[in-house]
Amino acid sequence: MSGGMWLLPVSNKLFFTFFLSFMAIAIGIGFLNYYERTGFSPQKTARYYKGDEEDVDMSLPAEEYQARLMEEGMFFPKSYRELLEVTHTHAFSMPLIVFVLSRILAMTRAHEGIKITVYSASFAAVLMNLGASWLIRYACHHFVAILFVSNITLILTFGVYIFIPLYEMWFKRDHTRMVG
Repeated sequence: MSGGMWLLPVSNKLFFTFFLSFMAIAIGIGFLNYYERTGFSPQKTARYYKGDEEDVDMSLPAEEYQARLMEEGMFFPKSYRELLEVTHTHAFSMPLIVFVLSRILAMTRAHEGIKITVYSASFAAVLMNLGASWLIRYACHHFVAILFVSNITLILTFGVYIFIPLYEMWFKRDHTRMVG
């Protein structure tokens, strides 16, 4: 698209704006869901996937341990089937979302280097995100770092996917290439 998204008819701009707005809401809900499960804590994230079995603190009195379980709930290790179901769903949906967002970004006049970086980073983050839960559950709790890096990368790239087209559609009036 030689003129960028500024030259789109208003109906197309509205369509893309609504879609990108819903994507922003969906991403926010996804991360709220992640926060509710883990509190963005490495320990709680590992506990979510590995369960409580390895985390029994024998130094706590039985009453205090029971009180903690009543407050936080008992966590069981994610089963192979649970991980497989989540991975199956996300292996279809995440690349599809990234693909649609990348096609919208491709319509902008953003610098080719920005596009290549965002495309590569988001697909790498999807791969890390898909594999991290398996690594946490079956290899080592230290792989929580991969999950955190993938989530941060997804948030940043989705921000670029959403911000650049919206900026170009509604605020960028000149037809020069965006700096990058």
